[in-house]
Amino acid sequence: MSSLSSLKAGATAGTLKGTVVNDTGAAKSADVAVRIFRRGTNAAVIGRTSVKVAAHGKADYSVKVALPSTLAKGNYYLGACTSYGKGDGSLGCATAQDEVLIKGGTPVRPALARAAQAPAECSAGGYSLQPAGSRLYPETGNTGYQSLHTDINLVYDAPSNLFLNGTYVDLQQKATQCLTSFSLDFERTNGVTSTTVPGPNLTVQEITINGVPATYTFKQPTYPGNPKGLDDPDPAAHAASNSNPVSATNPNPPACAPTGTSAALQGAQCPATKLVITPSAPIPAGTDFTVKVKYVGRPGVHVDGDGATEGWFRNNTPVGDGGFMTTEPVGSMAWMPLNNHPTVKPTYEFWSTTNWDSATGTGRTAISNGRLIGFTDNAADTNFPGGSRTWHWKSPEPIANYLVENSIGNYEMTEQVSPSGTVYYMAQATGITAARKETNLGIMRQHESITNFQIPFNGPFPFSTNGVVIGLPSVSFAEEMQTKITFPGGSISLGTFHHENMHQWWGDNVSEDVYERTFFKEGYADLSEGYNTARTAATTAGGLGTPAGDAAFEASLVTRFNNTYNSTTASWSVAPSKPTNANLFGSQTYTRSGRAYIALRAIMGKANFDNASKEIQTTFGGSSITAKQQIDIYKKWMPIKTQGCLNKLDVFFTQWWDTAYTGSPAAGNKPQITGPGLAGPGFYDANGGCLPYGTDTTSTPGGTVAATLSLTLGAPGTFAPFIPGVAKTYTATTEATVISTAGDATLTVADNSTTAPGYLVNNTFALPKPLGGLGVIKTYTGPVSNDKVNATFTQEIGSTDALRTGTYSKTLTFTLSTTNP
Repeated sequence: MSSLSSLKAGATAGTLKGTVVNDTGAAKSADVAVRIFRRGTNAAVIGRTSVKVAAHGKADYSVKVALPSTLAKGNYYLGACTSYGKGDGSLGCATAQDEVLIKGGTPVRPALARAAQAPAECSAGGYSLQPAGSRLYPETGNTGYQSLHTDINLVYDAPSNLFLNGTYVDLQQKATQCLTSFSLDFERTNGVTSTTVPGPNLTVQEITINGVPATYTFKQPTYPGNPKGLDDPDPAAHAASNSNPVSATNPNPPACAPTGTSAALQGAQCPATKLVITPSAPIPAGTDFTVKVKYVGRPGVHVDGDGATEGWFRNNTPVGDGGFMTTEPVGSMAWMPLNNHPTVKPTYEFWSTTNWDSATGTGRTAISNGRLIGFTDNAADTNFPGGSRTWHWKSPEPIANYLVENSIGNYEMTEQVSPSGTVYYMAQATGITAARKETNLGIMRQHESITNFQIPFNGPFPFSTNGVVIGLPSVSFAEEMQTKITFPGGSISLGTFHHENMHQWWGDNVSEDVYERTFFKEGYADLSEGYNTARTAATTAGGLGTPAGDAAFEASLVTRFNNTYNSTTASWSVAPSKPTNANLFGSQTYTRSGRAYIALRAIMGKANFDNASKEIQTTFGGSSITAKQQIDIYKKWMPIKTQGCLNKLDVFFTQWWDTAYTGSPAAGNKPQITGPGLAGPGFYDANGGCLPYGTDTTSTPGGTVAATLSLTLGAPGTFAPFIPGVAKTYTATTEATVISTAGDATLTVADNSTTAPGYLVNNTFALPKPLGGLGVIKTYTGPVSNDKVNATFTQEIGSTDALRTGTYSKTLTFTLSTTNP
């Protein structure tokens, strides 16, 4: 399926058009079904058609569609799919570019607090989003603007592994201050000289802002908080290190991560990765602007502080295959310019043009975040003498820096529509053996089952699609690329699959606010592995939902915690919140943090822990979260909210997240607050309190309220003078003040007289028409104090009514009564 047009904004029906492409050598008949998609719905078919397509040909189609009238408020999209005819449910799909917003849709980001008033004077934007003194990737992130949306246009020749002319990014941004200049992160080159997995060699051709040329230069980063900024002339202000200070001879914090752990690399000069852009005129605060960066050259890998590589991995099996991308934590800047920090989460759209021979139906497939809009085949040109295909993807949800995916190569990709309404993409490198592909597929097809298993712990799945990309390069880690989980080395494992899919909530939807809090999301992912093991135990015992199965599930988690806590070899020497670049992905980030969540779950109770986790997703989805914000939500859901227990919870987090322990674990050199039913001292004392962090002694202050029904009336209502012979309705108002301590009350007004009840009288004469406004004036369902009530009376006078000289009146009785004093 090559394309599908969009429904006109606001329309509920219409005719859509698109194209079906047949890459095989035999003519086909394609049955096209158009569905409306949103996670949690059944992806209802809203239109069907069929079209015949010649071998290596294409055919246009049109189809009438009508939206169901029962759609709930939300963001939907339309997709057209046709079967590959394999009998396994695999489909080829294209989706409409524009979302269908029912009842206005819902925002993709949480509402942000109003920023402080930007200073009126203009200045350069900041050059880091890491806190002052940070030793974790202090060279990343930039301030002075908010990143809203990014369009990526790659022209990639896979055999040469080069971005060609026509490659650019459009960065849509909003100035949060008046900017004389601002910066991006872009690693043009580095010291990786490998011919198999090289570093980048990229050249910027031109930069414009809203179409106007801008000047630019590359500068070395400096440490966050340096008052002299990027232009500090002291080389010591631009030094790399895994520690703070840089060294015994350099008292400054590090300006960037080194490329390894050896002593020779500590104190080395940082490469010039800050792309500083100066507009032709200052950009006023609050202004939306688009930065276009045109560039060419070779994408590559970045070297982390522990010496590992991440980024764009060239795959040369088969020769000239293309690239495989996995970029945590900062490797995206080795293939594209961006604001490179996990708190920066624009939405994305991708156009990747790469090698394709439409005559044979062979070439490269580009796989990006979100959903496939479609593809277009292009005639041969100077860039691609054999022809090319442009792949178009869109992510309507925001993406953090290290989760942007854009692998391009010889991949076999199919889609499946799940019962939940999610489209799952399954892609494998063609160089993987047939047997391994089949084994991989058996695991990939469990994606919906894994997601459904994790939803009760986290809340609804946060994205409109999901998927897996299995590549061939021997990368050291799989990664939770948003909606396109990547697995290297040609294979996928079920346990890691659970881990990475859990990240779609933790890290992807809700991101860490600083690199030091990588443990926040990795701990949840580690917990998911424990959940998976516990589910296996539950199944063996009788299944989840049975008493024996549920008990086995909980017992498995207890065993997982106790095995780590009681181990004599487990390391507690690195605090999860205080890693270096060299040990960021150590056991403290995964195992220790995952066990902390098991203990927290025991402290809070599983239902409260799950509810807190869901609130985090609901409140901070599409954004990032700080430690305080996270802890505040856990405190909200604590079963015992005494100050002592809240104090103890603070100490729990300090011990598990922030404290490094040295010495033997058997001697108590590890956290000393655990959870009920777990190894260790536990959390609550024998009386259910939280000694010694607070003692709970009950006292019952109180006071009594006497039964009170109080009714005070203001001045009697007085009608305007009645005019004989003129038809008119007159009104008069009396104010009543009500005080009631009763569970309910009723205020009424009645005429209890014996002379012409219900009528105004003048001596022996009564008006012909009754007084209006008698009866119930107001009812109360609870206590009320000093409630002001207007009792409004009406009197109709007809044109033939006989009126006697004098005053018409009646004494009325107001009553405040109750059935529940």
